[in-house]
Amino acid sequence: MHASEGHEPKPSYEELEAMCRELQAKVTKGIGLQHELSSIKDELDQELNRFRLIQEFGEVGMFQESIRDFATAATEYFVQAFEQPHCLLAEYCREDGTLRPLSTFGFSGTDIPGCFVVDHRQFRRREGFLLSQRPGFQSELGFLDLEDALAAPLFAPDGIFLGLVACGQKSEDQRFYNPIDPKDRHAFTIMATKVGYLLHNFRVNEQLKKEVEERRKVEKMLEAKAADLLRSNAELEQFAYVVSHDLKAPLRNAMGFARLLRKNCRPGLPPAGQEHLDVVWEEMNRFNHIIDDLLAYARLSAASSGEPPSPVDLNVIVERVRNRNSFVIKQRQARINVQPLPRLPAHAPQMEQLFQNLILNAIKFTPPERQPEISIEAQAVGNGYRFAVRDNGIGVSKGKQTQIFGLFQRLHSSGQYEGNGLGLSICKKVVEQHQGKIWVESEGKGKGAVFYFTLPKE
Repeated sequence: MHASEGHEPKPSYEELEAMCRELQAKVTKGIGLQHELSSIKDELDQELNRFRLIQEFGEVGMFQESIRDFATAATEYFVQAFEQPHCLLAEYCREDGTLRPLSTFGFSGTDIPGCFVVDHRQFRRREGFLLSQRPGFQSELGFLDLEDALAAPLFAPDGIFLGLVACGQKSEDQRFYNPIDPKDRHAFTIMATKVGYLLHNFRVNEQLKKEVEERRKVEKMLEAKAADLLRSNAELEQFAYVVSHDLKAPLRNAMGFARLLRKNCRPGLPPAGQEHLDVVWEEMNRFNHIIDDLLAYARLSAASSGEPPSPVDLNVIVERVRNRNSFVIKQRQARINVQPLPRLPAHAPQMEQLFQNLILNAIKFTPPERQPEISIEAQAVGNGYRFAVRDNGIGVSKGKQTQIFGLFQRLHSSGQYEGNGLGLSICKKVVEQHQGKIWVESEGKGKGAVFYFTLPKE
């Protein structure tokens, strides 16, 4: 009696059946939940694999050799990432407003035109879409015969339309491929954006390469022309040197006989004969000066190419020029004011020639009734110095301010001002051989002139 009171009553058949049904429901729910979790895991794995492929393409696509290789890699990665059998990548041509296929995948039996037209104004945003959701656009791509596809426009970073990408399936493919999931549009947009940016970079780099190649061609052409010009100048300078040197000997003989004629025979000649003999003597002397200047001009290149420039104190140079030409300076009572000048790399003899020509030129072209006033100064400008040699002479008209630096260019007859038109040409050559420039400024006749020239600091 007491033992039976310690046992719980056994469940009835109905209770056992209810417990079995409850347990079976829990097991079924657990299996369903397991399948759901497995499905979510598969989706996550698929999504992670897709973004891994997108990231991998960003690295692979960047280092392709050509635009074609890049486009081929892009279509292959689209097919892998979105598990679809067909892909088209087309680029927009601004010249004619058409789309031109850069690469296709899986369209071996499809006749794809070399260019086709779509209204790109329908693409307002960087956003992927399903082809089936836009029947009009699907009709424009009817030659692809796609039942459905993921599609997206390609844009440059600045928002310019670059092209189009579509990746999808035909009706016969639906037996082997899952239907396109609208949720894939976001990932498709990300990859299309990456493709658009890389395509833009490729085209910019191609343009830069073309510009660099064109520049190299121009540089080579300029180098060749510069070499020809240097060779031509060297030949001309050598010719001038040889001719001038060879002319010296007969001219020296002629001047010797003319000197004897003036000394021994001039008194016995009639006035007209004496005048003619004086003209011959003056012209011979003038010719001798021309030859000397030609020789000096021809020697400039040879002197500068023989040794590199060395530091030169231009204050010492100008003082040396003043001492050497002290007779002319005192004769004309010229006042020369020299501001402190820099020390810079140059060829000292050429600097002496430059300052001597400019100073004597200023004295020579100051009217006899006017006291010559000359000032020389220098100002630091950028990577060099700008020098100014001012005078109060006859000035230079604006139309002649370039002409006076040419060989044998004279603005006045030899009767008015002596010279042969080579002094300023020598100045120009000296300055240019030191990588500088020379020019003159003047307000006009009778108002003086300022000769400017530049020389580099190094």
